[in-house]
Amino acid sequence: MEIPFYVVDVFAEKRYTGNQLAVFRNAGYLSTEQMLTLAQETNFQESTFILSDETRNGGYDVRIFTPEYEMPFAGHPTLGTAFVIKQMLGKDKAETVVLNLKIGQVPVSQEGETLWLRVSNPQFLTIFSAEEIAPLIGLKADDIDVNLPIEIVQTGVPFLIVKLKNLAAIKQLRFNADEVLTWMKAQKLHKSNAENGLSVSFFIFTDETESIDNQIHARMFCYENGIMREDPATGSANACLLAYLLKNVAPTIDLRVEQGYEMNRPSLLKIRGKKIENNYDLQVGGSVFSVAKGVWEV
Repeated sequence: MEIPFYVVDVFAEKRYTGNQLAVFRNAGYLSTEQMLTLAQETNFQESTFILSDETRNGGYDVRIFTPEYEMPFAGHPTLGTAFVIKQMLGKDKAETVVLNLKIGQVPVSQEGETLWLRVSNPQFLTIFSAEEIAPLIGLKADDIDVNLPIEIVQTGVPFLIVKLKNLAAIKQLRFNADEVLTWMKAQKLHKSNAENGLSVSFFIFTDETESIDNQIHARMFCYENGIMREDPATGSANACLLAYLLKNVAPTIDLRVEQGYEMNRPSLLKIRGKKIENNYDLQVGGSVFSVAKGVWEV
């Protein structure tokens, strides 16, 4: 049996940058175990499965998998899958494509070459001290900018957001996976795959950048299968960062975020939004490039 698939680079400024994504089409007949197997075979950060070319409640049913587990939401898979739907399914003239994800419906719109996803209802959870977090990331407490909180934020997936003082510090990040796991368990921030949950990930940023065109330099690390794994471009984390900045810095934000430079996968993410009282409008944008397409034997 064969299934169509596509490979795209998301949050990229050209091919072979940004974050890789495999998108499988007409995948509704695959079991959860088969989808996970295909995600493991691609070994990208995530793979997505469009269950049908037909819409349901105005949106396309999509499931997202890492090589380890299913995700309720992730940014670059959402943008990349919307790109495939628009380009490959002849929906390119549609202003908005809606994806039906585990967290609900997520609309993706297009402005020029930029695709934008919109999420809302962020949750702001625990705040930690610099003295507690610095040893986990291989830095000194003095490397952390304590003018902003070290805070867990989630818009479907939880991230611990940490602001560092400069670019030199963010390039020196060092994680000990065992220590991170011990800390997460002590804080009840870790769930095993068997518990069908997600551990908190680390999203660390500074306002010193490699490119003068950008305003934020960021890195994302998550604990997976006994190691700390870095991601070159993380839309869900940037949605959380946007909510964090709207809460703690200004009620209106419009910034360019660079990520993935340390992995030789430079990525560009755009974040914009506003906060009116307790209502958040969060938009994360970027460009997508088609790399390959074909059929997969299942």
